[in-house]
Amino acid sequence: MDNLLIGDVREKLKELDDCSVQCCVTSPPYWGLRDYGESDQLGLEETPEEYVENMVKVFREVKRVLKDDGTCWLNLGDSYAGSSTVGRNDTDRGFGAYDDRMRAKKIKLKSSLKPKDLVGIPWRVALALQQDGWYLRQDIIWNKPNPMPESVQDRCTKSHEYIFLLTKSDRYYYDADAIREPLADGALLRLGEKNIENQIGSKRGHGGMKPNGNMKAVGDVNKGANKRSVWTTKYGSVENESKHRQGMHKERGESIVATRPELPEQNKFVDFIRQRTNAKKISEDSGVKLSKAEHWFRKDESGFSYPNIQDWDMIREYLDDWSDEFKNIDEMMTKIELHDDSVKNNPKGRNKRSVWTITTKPFKDAHFAVFPIEIPTYCIRAGSRAGDIVLDPFMGSGTTALASQENGRKWIGVELNPEYLKIIKKRTQQQVLF
Repeated sequence: MDNLLIGDVREKLKELDDCSVQCCVTSPPYWGLRDYGESDQLGLEETPEEYVENMVKVFREVKRVLKDDGTCWLNLGDSYAGSSTVGRNDTDRGFGAYDDRMRAKKIKLKSSLKPKDLVGIPWRVALALQQDGWYLRQDIIWNKPNPMPESVQDRCTKSHEYIFLLTKSDRYYYDADAIREPLADGALLRLGEKNIENQIGSKRGHGGMKPNGNMKAVGDVNKGANKRSVWTTKYGSVENESKHRQGMHKERGESIVATRPELPEQNKFVDFIRQRTNAKKISEDSGVKLSKAEHWFRKDESGFSYPNIQDWDMIREYLDDWSDEFKNIDEMMTKIELHDDSVKNNPKGRNKRSVWTITTKPFKDAHFAVFPIEIPTYCIRAGSRAGDIVLDPFMGSGTTALASQENGRKWIGVELNPEYLKIIKKRTQQQVLF
């Protein structure tokens, strides 16, 4: 049932039967960014509210044709308000495409938007769909290592878009194993080391490809590149940060690791130790570096860390306190649990994370950027089984159809612009019916 319907999505979806598709993967035209040359196109509404209203109507039909255990994966990009128009940023139409004949639309502001406001279209639509009955299950970040350069100096360079996972019910088909991520060999080796305190880690490379032609670099050679909008803490993950703050790195062993499951609350611990001593005194009496001891006395979350067990054994010798309060804290600081230190993972890999780092891709047959096939591939594998039907109500250049076909799924697409028919047929090499 590979089938392309040419026409207005608001009418064409009515031709599909109830509960007839398992998975929807799509990227509607972004609001106010491009005029695709079609009189009935979505995305040229005069206000964000009108655009959101139209999206709700479209996805109400999507919900009707979706099976009860189906999933919908929705990609949307954002834009900024200008002095009198809505202007585009580095986001292009996701699963679809645009070419050099398509022109930016001058849209007069008829809303409360102020110049330079981030419109917030992705979340406006997501929350409106939630209000309309959809389950909003997750926001996934598409992190672009090679974003379109911007000359802005008063905000971060835009380098991400949203992909929302929506469902009809709280129970739905989702195959986590189909998109699991393998652990890197280096990560496996590091996890098995005894001393992880002084690990330097590795630096990740960055893509530099611009999909639709060359562009001069934006930035200051002396100051570096503008900071991007996806930030990572120095610890890499909440789990690593938690281990760091527990001060448990010296307790790792060949086959077991010691953890402290009942550490005292931070402020309570700091108040207790501050009343009895200070970092300078501990450093002078014990020889512990002052810079290390100071972290035990800090109340700010980012700078605090608990002393490890060896350091606590040393500290309590200088406290000269045998009160009930001390005994309670001492018990929590010294209680440990031993766990198997060997690296045990799901044989199929770790669960896929909610930030997907994928470069944008060029399309050699036309002057436009297409959605990288990896993204619909992840959505299709997680949200459907072999032989299931996948729907894309904004088919564009046919990336969802191609991903469906490559993964043994059937597809149905809707596209307003008949010029895309040739592109889709060429990419899928299938008989297209309409």
